[in-house]
Amino acid sequence: MTIKRALLSVSDKTGLIELAHALTKHHVELIASGGTAKSLEQAGFTVTPVEKVSGNPEAFQGRMKTLSFEISSALLFRRDDSNDLQTAKDLNIEAIDLVVVNLYPFHETLKKQAPFAECVENIDIGGPTMLRAAAKNHAAVTVLSSPEQYGAFMKEFNENNGATTLPFRQMCAAKVFTMTAFYDMAIAGYLTQASGKQLRYGENPHQSAVLLQDPFTEGLAHKESLQGKEMSYNNFLDADFAAQALKDMWAWQGDYTHPSVVVVKHNTPCGMAIAETPLRALQMAWKGDEKSSFGGVLALSFPVTEEIAVFFQDKFVEVIQAPGFSPAAQMMLKKNCRLVELDLKKENAWQIRSLEGGALLQQKDTFSTADFKTVTHTSFPQEKQKLAAFAFLCVKNLKSNAIAVCAQNGSEFEMVTLGSGQTNRVDCIEKLVIPRLQDKGIKDASQMVLASDAFFPFADSIEIAAKVGVKYIVQPGGSIKDQEVIAEADKQGIAMMFTGRRHFLH
Repeated sequence: MTIKRALLSVSDKTGLIELAHALTKHHVELIASGGTAKSLEQAGFTVTPVEKVSGNPEAFQGRMKTLSFEISSALLFRRDDSNDLQTAKDLNIEAIDLVVVNLYPFHETLKKQAPFAECVENIDIGGPTMLRAAAKNHAAVTVLSSPEQYGAFMKEFNENNGATTLPFRQMCAAKVFTMTAFYDMAIAGYLTQASGKQLRYGENPHQSAVLLQDPFTEGLAHKESLQGKEMSYNNFLDADFAAQALKDMWAWQGDYTHPSVVVVKHNTPCGMAIAETPLRALQMAWKGDEKSSFGGVLALSFPVTEEIAVFFQDKFVEVIQAPGFSPAAQMMLKKNCRLVELDLKKENAWQIRSLEGGALLQQKDTFSTADFKTVTHTSFPQEKQKLAAFAFLCVKNLKSNAIAVCAQNGSEFEMVTLGSGQTNRVDCIEKLVIPRLQDKGIKDASQMVLASDAFFPFADSIEIAAKVGVKYIVQPGGSIKDQEVIAEADKQGIAMMFTGRRHFLH
């Protein structure tokens, strides 16, 4: 798309003059506002003032400069739509083909701990409006939101004789929406904190924190605790983890679902169980690791009744999530225990994880047994395959590297013990799983299933598992040493299934 008119409005003047030279060589008209226009004129460029396009002067000490029907229309009308073209002609709207805007330095204003009024003044309104309009219409409009892009743009612009390609414009549009997302999140966090709605503290007492509610997806962030202190940062993390693990179990069971419970401590499940009755499911999940269950966060698939409330009377837990709480049960539960109503519907939203200088986005991990297959000469009995699926579902929700050992009794399933968050799989089994089995007085794990969240890189884990009688293993497969691992399983008389799906959780 050939560029004939460019609108420039930048707070950071880095690279502006060099960019203007590149544009004017191709006879691009420069439209600019305020300080940007002044900088260009001082450098000898001919500039069309933005007010000539908008039809209105700058007002309110600079708060109004570029917001106008005329400018937004020049960016948004479709160049390949006959109706839009006719409307633009009727309204005397001339297309703007390039937008070069960077935003008021809100982040820098926060860093210097400026007064509230100064921070508010550095919330850009016109800039995001132009950026987003241009990015939406990237089929025709090129948009640059940072001086770092100027070099790549000038290369693209010169190689294409004063035009840009669609892939380049799409890339620029994505950068705009990324920038405005982070910009708005910083503003949302600042104003939420300033309004007094911040959390008591973050992960640790010296850290401040706020909760931002997604207006498009309902979930834990929108729930109010029925009693107890307000939810803390760590409560939210653990409660969400428990709820997602419970929803995994709930969805896996299909139409006929048994009562299910997940107990979480420090963002890792320490107990998971499915049983015939609510109380039994709770008891089984709790004993998965009784020491860790103390002070834990729970998610239950069933309403809390008086019978369930009695179970908690001699126990301390931070949060209980359930589809409902009877008035009598609520009266019986400790008043410092937070009670949160839980919706078992599962949302497949994107997961966002912050890191220094950015964020990672990914789809939520999903569970499937579609590719489970036996790979050993020793067959994996049909009656153990549902337990294998449950074990792999448990290990999916443990921090990598992870091992889960699970047992079945009729229609009931429990995670007997686990090894989680280790730097190698051998330690998971040798230093965590086996000692925990011994602590529980379990000397023979031959009827249990051992699940690994990722492949075994070597046969050593199989050798160690065999020492406690493990006869059934489920793991993703995919190691270059798979054949050695399978051979060791056959040597030990272990039936092993590959799932074809890894479940790393970092």
